[in-house]
Amino acid sequence: MHSKLVAGRYVAVRELGRGGMGVVWLAEDRVIGRRVALKELRTSSAAELKRVLREARTAGRLNSPAVVTVHDVVSEHGITYIVMELVEAPTLADLMGNGPLPAEQVSAIGLAVLEALETAHAAGVVHRDVKPSNIMVLPDGRVKLADFGIARALDDPGLTATGGVMGSPGYMAPELFTGEPPSPATDLWSLGATLFHAVEGRSPFQRESTAATMHAILSEEPVLNRCTGPLAAVVTGLLTQVPANRLTAAQVRQRLASTGDPDTVIIEAPTSLVSRPTDTRPSWGETWDDEPRKPKRRIAVVAGAAVAVTALALTTVFLLLPEAEPGRASGAGNVSSPVTTTETTPSSSTQSASSSAASTTTTTTTTTTAATTTTTSANNVAPPPVVTTPPRPPRETTALTRFRNAEGWHYSGSTILATPGGFVPEGPLGKLAANAESGTQPIYSCQINNSADRMTSGVADCEGQRTYGLLGYIFTAPPADVATKALYRCNAGGHHFDSLDPACEGKTVEFRIGWVLT
Repeated sequence: MHSKLVAGRYVAVRELGRGGMGVVWLAEDRVIGRRVALKELRTSSAAELKRVLREARTAGRLNSPAVVTVHDVVSEHGITYIVMELVEAPTLADLMGNGPLPAEQVSAIGLAVLEALETAHAAGVVHRDVKPSNIMVLPDGRVKLADFGIARALDDPGLTATGGVMGSPGYMAPELFTGEPPSPATDLWSLGATLFHAVEGRSPFQRESTAATMHAILSEEPVLNRCTGPLAAVVTGLLTQVPANRLTAAQVRQRLASTGDPDTVIIEAPTSLVSRPTDTRPSWGETWDDEPRKPKRRIAVVAGAAVAVTALALTTVFLLLPEAEPGRASGAGNVSSPVTTTETTPSSSTQSASSSAASTTTTTTTTTTAATTTTTSANNVAPPPVVTTPPRPPRETTALTRFRNAEGWHYSGSTILATPGGFVPEGPLGKLAANAESGTQPIYSCQINNSADRMTSGVADCEGQRTYGLLGYIFTAPPADVATKALYRCNAGGHHFDSLDPACEGKTVEFRIGWVLT
């Protein structure tokens, strides 16, 4: 069979796929001596051809290791060819065929895809079809996002292009169905749906028909059953209906990059327990058991020969944006001289469930006396005086208390923030620094959107939920000058609470928030 030669350099070796928009070939570049993916496009009009060429050239300017590279665009004998990097690797969809993936692997994949999207968005490009089958995971762990500019998977039955709306319905942002133009926020929604699918093993919105899928996207709240911790916060923050309230790329990167393994539980010596929380109704109607969740199952990465996956298919799925997107006070050192500590605590009192309790404020004052030592030598000449470290400013602290209301919801509060009505103290959780100092970070009281569930977060926007207010400053590592305990955020199936118990009192450990003073 005679080989097809394009532009005098690309030899089509064999067909890789065929669809309504054209053919994908495995080709050899005779000039450089490398294998490439050659996309033979069938365009129905001059306007469509012009658009494809413009968008392909724009995609070719993207420079990221997580983006499949566009090498060349050729028009010959009335046919347009796109020459792309050939990537031989399974897709994320292939890996998910064996079941849900570990949270840490999903987080790493999410960071790589995010890098590709940030590169595209900075260049004024919206992908519009982020989904598992467009994400390739190489054997060495590298990730590449395909289908920039020209392609979707060939013969993909889940693909739609009606009324100018392009993409795979199960991963499309809700605003696209209401006539809003694609934007970086729509790509981030698709990333959230993809991460949900990868870690949960099921699509959050895919239903038996396109109409049912659209209805689910526009009206349903997806429920995470396996995923907890920072990755869960990222997924829920991305799958927010209003684009302006959705997590930004920078916020997603901060959460995924700073948490390490979202499933890691730090085991410490047992501590005294606050009374076990009472199970209450979940936030979004899901059910849960009294037993702790089982450890997450780890799925082995697909072994064997990698499937040759073409970098791009044949139709345009990204949009050029009108313009490209632009893209603590330090405390004194530790004092080794004698320390005097004064603490004032109100006398204990008993409160009924109908009363609102005030937390205890403790002010700790550290006083250091500068000492001068003088030694007289034999010739009665005194050396220069030696002065100890100057005193550190007093550290003001605020007590952190766990509260509970009659419905069983929990709230962690301090005197910096007014306690919501109906909550009474359940037990102490240590003390926070009342002011920022070296080695601390702010923590906030949050409320889950459309729920009575409350939680504590180290992020000012409360991971996409409602911010109630600042609680104080928690230590990111145990300070050397005072006793501390680790504080954990726990989940009892849609019901959050904080605990000093490393095992979260038999419930699910989401992550360690930081260290509190004791």
